[in-house]
Order: sequence, then C-alpha cells, then structure tokens
Amino acid sequence: MKTLLVAALAAALPLTASAACVAPGDLARGIAFTREIKGQGSAQPNGQYVQVNYGKGDAVVARYGIFPVQGHFSDAPADVIGAWFEQTSTYQFGGTPPKPQAGRVWTSTLNVKATGSDQSGAFKESYRYTVRYVFEEPRQATLSGCTYTVMGVTARFQGEGRDWTDRYAYFPDLGYGLLTQYTNNLTGTAARYGITRMVTK
Repeated sequence: MKTLLVAALAAALPLTASAACVAPGDLARGIAFTREIKGQGSAQPNGQYVQVNYGKGDAVVARYGIFPVQGHFSDAPADVIGAWFEQTSTYQFGGTPPKPQAGRVWTSTLNVKATGSDQSGAFKESYRYTVRYVFEEPRQATLSGCTYTVMGVTARFQGEGRDWTDRYAYFPDLGYGLLTQYTNNLTGTAARYGITRMVTK
C-alpha cells in the first residue's frame, strides 16, 4: 500500500461542466464528487485499495472504499482559537473483508491504532470493536444526469463504550463506495453526507 496522500491535493480540484459520467475502469483516472455537507472530494487507487479524500483534512484508504485500512483526520474550527485535532489511524480486521454482495451479512472484529495530537498534547491509543456489515439489494440512482447501480451498505461498530453506524453508497460496477451517513447509536444523533455529484476528472 502506498503512503496516504495529502487529502487536500485531489479534493480541492474543481468539478468541471465537461466532466463525463463515471464508467467501469475510470477509478484509475480519478473520481471527483460532491457531498451535501462536506463539499468536494475525490477517489483514486492506492495500491490494491481505494483512497477517498473526503476534504477538510479527512482521507481514508480502504478496501472497496468501505473497509478502512488507514485514515487521517483533522479538525480546526475556524471560529475557535486554541482548539484543534489531528489523528492518523491504522485498522486491522479479524479476517479478510469480503467483496460486497447483495444480501450478505459479515461480522468480525476491528483493531484500531491511533496516534495524533490536539490542544492538550500528543496521544497514542488503541481500540477494539465488533463490526457488522450488511449489504443491501442494489438499486438504480441518478447523479449528474448519469444512472448508476448503487448498493447500500451499513457498518455498525461497537465496543470501548462506543456504538455507531456508518452508511455507504457502494457502486458495484465502479468498484468503490463513499460514506453517506454517520449515526451515533448511543445518542441518536446523525449526520448525512448525501452525494450530489460524481464525475470523472
């Protein structure tokens, strides 16, 4: 696996009106997308995995875009002085994650090692979760005037006093998925990151 690229490099590239619909094999050229909250991002190969740059300092290298291998996350509120956060994480599942298949349920464990720093200083932490991935029946969806086959994927993580669910839109014909929703199952709060545009670069 190549080193995680700086998220801002590709994510900052503007989407152009002349960009084409995304077709099988186009991931090698790079994909640009827009989500309703986080704005522009990009996806491209990283070795045998997919690197998704979600913008604003967040980037993930993942199998099929949905099973994380490495991640980098940062946050520095624009209206707050002296508050910031930066973290790099590695992920190890207790087994080889499967290729997404409609109707399948996959359970495993996930070990996470995180290093980083914030306004309080440097930190190094380890976590262990149980995970449950559910792959839904595919459906047809239209983005930027293009029709795609989309499979909904939910991934629930539990352990270390935490319980949350990530939801992905996985494109089986294209070979990658993008995060579209996060739900904190302990508090019921959720954030939606619906995809509003997706094109080749």
